[in-house]
Formats: sequence, structure tokens, C-alpha cells
Amino acid sequence: MQTIDKKSTTLETLADLFRDAFEEWLSGLDMERPALSEQSKKTLAESMRASMAWRDSILVSVTCSNSSEYDAVKLKGFAFHREHEEWLGRMISGSLKDETLGEDRTVCRRAVGMLFDIVEAVEDIDIELQAQPLAVISYLLWWMGDARAMLTAMRAVAIDEECSLAAIVIGAVHGDRWPASARRD
Repeated sequence: MQTIDKKSTTLETLADLFRDAFEEWLSGLDMERPALSEQSKKTLAESMRASMAWRDSILVSVTCSNSSEYDAVKLKGFAFHREHEEWLGRMISGSLKDETLGEDRTVCRRAVGMLFDIVEAVEDIDIELQAQPLAVISYLLWWMGDARAMLTAMRAVAIDEECSLAAIVIGAVHGDRWPASARRD
């Protein structure tokens, strides 16, 4: 198995590693107790930093998995070949407007758990690798209506002040703007 060497890793090598790690990620979303390999944790963290398409594919795999239009083949096409961008945009937009998509929170909780495992796994490697996984966690918490989204978003921005996803979540929570999927009690 290949390992990530920050100095010599090319985007092409990372893409090969991401394919396997993304498959493991998708499988973990269906498991009662998902556990990513250490290699996949590191690969996913590096991939999310290297490509917003890869980060967004991870997001959509969670927030849209309950949609009737969800298609893992199209999601992989977007992640690996930038295909189906219009479909992905519709999926993201729909996930914010559809109240029923947030009803199955099990997948989201599994994803948040795996993302926290990723954050922990890269802590001693490169603290900057934590920013994107934390931003995705903050988005997922916000998507579920959990005000703790602000904490992880602030942590992501503290690591990378240019982390746009975390900044979006901060603005939304601060402005008390929540997606339709959020259960706000």
C-alpha cells in the first residue's frame, strides 16, 4: 500500500490513493461502527485539502444519500473526473431545501465520527490537514441543526483562515440561518 509523503506526493498519486479511501469512506457510511484504516484517514485529510471536489464529494455522500436522485456512480464521476457538476449542484441545493433529507441522521453521525477520527489521525502529522475535515464536520452539524457547528467551524478557521466552508458555516450560524433539514428545537 502506498503511503503519503508530503514532499513527493503528486495530485495523480493522491487521486489513486483517494479512490481506495473514498470507497472505504462510502462503505463506512453503511456500517454500524465504521472504522477507517489509518492510511485512509490520512489520505482523506490530504485529499480534502488538495481538492474541493473531493471534499464536496464527501459532503454529498452524507447530506444527499437519502435523496431519490442520489447516485454513487455520478458522485464518483464528479470526484474523479469532474463529471456531473450540474447534478452535484442540484444535489447540494436540494439538500438545503428538503426537510425530509435530514430525517435519517444515522449516516450523518457516522460521518461525523469518521471525520473526527481523521482529525485525530493527522494531528501529529500536519495540523493544517485538520482544517477541511473540521469544516466538513461543522457543515454536517449545521445541516442537522446542531449549534456546535460553530465550535468546529471556528477551530477550522483558526487552523486555516481561508477555509471558506467553515466561514460559510460561521456566517450561517451567526445569522441564525439553518437549512430545511435542520431540526431546531
